Amino acid sequence: MPILSAENQFRQGLAALVDGDPHTAAHRFHASIQIERQRHVRRPQMRYVSYYGLSLALAHGATQESILACETAARRDFFNPDLLLNLGKVYALAGLTTRALATFERGLALVPTSSSFRAEIAKLDRRQPVPIRWLSRSSATNRALGRMRSSVGEWMMSRRTASPS
Repeated sequence: MPILSAENQFRQGLAALVDGDPHTAAHRFHASIQIERQRHVRRPQMRYVSYYGLSLALAHGATQESILACETAARRDFFNPDLLLNLGKVYALAGLTTRALATFERGLALVPTSSSFRAEIAKLDRRQPVPIRWLSRSSATNRALGRMRSSVGEWMMSRRTASPS
């Protein structure tokens, strides 16, 4: 059962995140964790740890501490989709796109109707559609055509920027 003062700090942290103030949110979530430590709680709330990691990453960029906090929370409370969403966001902020996508897909497997996971996946998946749809993405033909399309696109961009207006 959560401690009331820790829960109040947590809710204030959530409000700060919604208001776009990750610095204040990080302080509130950290206060929630500290209150639980002072009371020697046997099973701490992993959502406090996860949101602390997310707010740290939003406030200061993804650091080892923020990644570790979210990984620990998601590992201990592995059926909580909110913790997976936070972990994926931190991975994305750290530039770990493959890990972020895998985490979002794991969350989507838990909650198939989640629009949050779908939105995060859409933000990260920057690949263009395959040139030939009925072939797999990994086929040699699609890879070669994809490289050609990319080269032509880069060439066209360089010509646009090089030509005087």
